[in-house]
This record gives sequence, structure tokens and C-alpha cells, in this order.
Amino acid sequence: MNNKNLIIESVSNGPLFGQTFNVEMLNSLPSIKRKFILSRIPFIPYSLKSKLFSLSKKEINSNGLILHGGGPIYSNGTISENECRNPLELDPKDPNFIEKTSGGLKLVDNDPMVQTAKYPERVIGNFTAMNRFFTDISSEFIASSINRKLIPTSSKDQIIQAYIKSAEECEKLNDKIILEQTATFSFRSQNCADVNEPAKDTITGIMLFVWGIKGQVFNGTVVGGTGKFSGISGEFTRERLLAPNFSGAETFRITFPTSLKPDYYPQ
Repeated sequence: MNNKNLIIESVSNGPLFGQTFNVEMLNSLPSIKRKFILSRIPFIPYSLKSKLFSLSKKEINSNGLILHGGGPIYSNGTISENECRNPLELDPKDPNFIEKTSGGLKLVDNDPMVQTAKYPERVIGNFTAMNRFFTDISSEFIASSINRKLIPTSSKDQIIQAYIKSAEECEKLNDKIILEQTATFSFRSQNCADVNEPAKDTITGIMLFVWGIKGQVFNGTVVGGTGKFSGISGEFTRERLLAPNFSGAETFRITFPTSLKPDYYPQ
């Protein structure tokens, strides 16, 4: 790889994840529904709700779990280091905590579970991915991520504490392979915000994901491409800028084995 290679920055938007359940997850659905209802009983403090109604590893078996992810992709140099800070190294009381862990997304109407591209003018397309989890090693992390949606919060402090819990579970998986991902990166015209717009220039790759919060670098295999990327092959590299970002997913810098650039690629 050299500095002439195509480099992009991708941001997984956690709230947009779709999910295919395995048998264990299907069996736990009644429990999830029951806890969802009970956690909304008024006058119960958040601290007590998080203890009584949070999901456990036993209820969330991630062995064979498939998550469908995706989000915007930017040209290189869009996302700054100061919005990919390790949440476990920040003061939860920092008034800019959410901004520093945003990872290239921004809140919509101050709702932490609704986020969109922070730099729409630099979006060059989007990616979609299928993630297949191995064994149940990541069950606690998956449970803590679901708990952010399951347990209602009523303050910014509670929202941040739920996020930190998820990051703590993520750190326990540092440098462990927990899933296999197949991803397609679709490059578009300047109408890049429309994910339904047809895309003729794409790159598809497959990789084993090395987990962690920040700094991990690992390689994947380019399966192929279409349009100007037809015939592409070789290795591509992913550098984790932050996981989980505040939306609950990941922010990466990705280098492909080609010097070709998409038609729209703002410097």
C-alpha cells in the first residue's frame, strides 16, 4: 500500500442495524419483550432498572448471530482524531463527551439512537455489510448494546453511562476475532446521500474482524468490483478509529489496492 491508494473513512450507523436471530435469540424474545415493558414502569430509578431489566449473556447467545450493518463513507481526511476519542479515557462529565465519541456521525434532534452523516458534503457513497459472529464470546457486548435501546434513559448522564458500559464490554474483546464480515462499498455521484440511488462503481471485500476500541489494523481480501473497479483484487487494510462510536457501531479508515478514485472524491 502507498499514499496513492484509494483511502476512505467508513462509519457504521448502529441504530440502522437489521438483525437475523439465531435459535437462542428467538427463545429469548419473550424475556426481551417482558423486560422492555417492565423497564418503562414510571418512578423506578434508572440505576435499579439497569440492574433488574438488563439483558445477560445467557439471554443473548451470539453464536451464529448475523447482523446487517452499514453507513456513510467519506473521502480520506474527513474525520478528525478529536471525534474518535476512547470513551474510557474521557471524563463522563465532559460537556463535549458525545462530540468527542461521535466518530463522524451527528445526533438528530438530540436523540442518541438517531444519527446521520456529520459531513454530508463529503459523503462519497455508503457501505452495506453482513456480519456473522463466532461462538458466544461477544454475547456480553451484544447484550450491552441492546440494553442501550431496551432500558429507557431520562438524562444525558444516563445515556453516557449506558454507552460507557458497552465500551467496557468492547474492551474485554481487545485483539480477539469475533466475526466475519462481507461488505460492499458503493460509490456514487454527488447525490451520495441517497442510499437507494443506483451505483455502478463498487468494491466488495471479506475479512475476519479483530475487535477492540481503537487502533487495531487488520487485512481483508478484495473479492471484486464493478464499474471502474472491475477486476480489482488483492488485500485491503482496515484501521479502527473508534468502536463503539456513540451510535453503537464503528468508525474505520480503509485502504484499497488501487489508485483509482470515485468520480466524486472531495479532497
